[in-house]
Amino acid sequence: MKIADLKPLAFIIVISLALFSLTGFAGASDSQVITKKGFKALLKTAKEPVEHRKIAEYYRQEAARLTASAKEHEELAHIYANKPPFPAMEAKHGTSFGQGAPHCKRWAELSSAQAKEALSLAEMHEEMARAAEQK
Repeated sequence: MKIADLKPLAFIIVISLALFSLTGFAGASDSQVITKKGFKALLKTAKEPVEHRKIAEYYRQEAARLTASAKEHEELAHIYANKPPFPAMEAKHGTSFGQGAPHCKRWAELSSAQAKEALSLAEMHEEMARAAEQK
């Protein structure tokens, strides 16, 4: 096959990828996800119920992300418990070695605690939104 025959095919692939990526961005703009920078600015100025609900939604998304991270680390801890990567180092240094089941268990615990805190903060901002509606 000649290179000249591949040029139209390459052009079609590039155009298809460009259109696919544009539709992905259009779908993302419909959701009410705020950026970390926007979240920080909103935290400083939030007074209206809508603003507090956006903050609560941000915290819920963070909680979901942290819960997924905790689950992943729990699964990894189980795998490492069955087959430790460096058993001698882990026996000598414990969690300070930073590998294996104890490491992953610790990260799972930390992520779970952060997820609970994020859910508490989301509930607090929901309460703030309800209180702002009462005024």
